[in-house]
Amino acid sequence: MTVTVWTTATVPGFHRWPGATGARSYLADRHRHLFAITVHVAVAHDDRDVEFHDLQDLIRAWWGPGARECGSSSCEDLARQVWTHLREAHHLAVVQVEVSEDGESGASLTEVS
Repeated sequence: MTVTVWTTATVPGFHRWPGATGARSYLADRHRHLFAITVHVAVAHDDRDVEFHDLQDLIRAWWGPGARECGSSSCEDLARQVWTHLREAHHLAVVQVEVSEDGESGASLTEVS
């Protein structure tokens, strides 16, 4: 059995999809979202091995203050970036990261054993 804890941080940011064409060409322009970043971390015991609020603080610190300029980064890109940061800089056992745009659509990365 694997036990995980998770938290979601909702943060403002801008991005664009330079390759957008046709009916979705408007996505090529810089536009704003509230990105919801949800991180699941495996824990070794039931007494706050990783505290929810601390995890949320780490996500927010990685994002930075205010609205982040994400350039052409997709939800998939952002999920990989936060995954890598939390694993490498904080040695957390990240098992899943989800990033959504305005809580409606997004991407999910999940560790496969």
